[in-house]
Amino acid sequence: MKKTESIWAAITSVISLIAVGLIFGFLFARSTVDTEEVIRYIKDDPVTGTVTGLIPAKETVLDDPVLPLRLDTVYMDWFVYVDVKVDTAAIINDYIASREYTPVLFDSPQMGKLSLSATVQYNKLSEISYEFVPIYKEVTKHKVKTVQPFVSGNYSTLGTVGLGGGFFYKDFGFEYQLQRSLRDDRAGHSFGVKWMF
Repeated sequence: MKKTESIWAAITSVISLIAVGLIFGFLFARSTVDTEEVIRYIKDDPVTGTVTGLIPAKETVLDDPVLPLRLDTVYMDWFVYVDVKVDTAAIINDYIASREYTPVLFDSPQMGKLSLSATVQYNKLSEISYEFVPIYKEVTKHKVKTVQPFVSGNYSTLGTVGLGGGFFYKDFGFEYQLQRSLRDDRAGHSFGVKWMF
């Protein structure tokens, strides 16, 4: 009879201890919730287009332009004459040449990338094509528990049973167990440290 009463007293004390631990752990864990902000930069669909029919905003004709020159050497009996002429062929080749420019105006991981493609021929800008790949910022907030309570129980082949609990603070944990022998009336306490990785 005495042994049965002591077992019931031990069970009652363990249940009371667990209940108090759970209530304390619940209240403590609720007060230690952090909000974590996650920022992601996401590429959106590219926007492309072409602008044609461009009209110059301003045209300027220089009074004294720098033109490509050609040197012609003329030999006369005892005299060498050098004739400097404007190289008309070089001017025509420059005029009819088609030049393509592909500058990247900006390439930012927070804003996106803007690329241009321009064609110049006959001394005129004939068209401009553009491609803009926008990037938008996505901010998400979620709650992170810094303290997480837990309950534990064990059985040992040495004839003991343990009940307890504890809490994790981030990755580091503390544990307490009340252990009771099944063979005799002895009881003990166990303290533990845990690390989650």
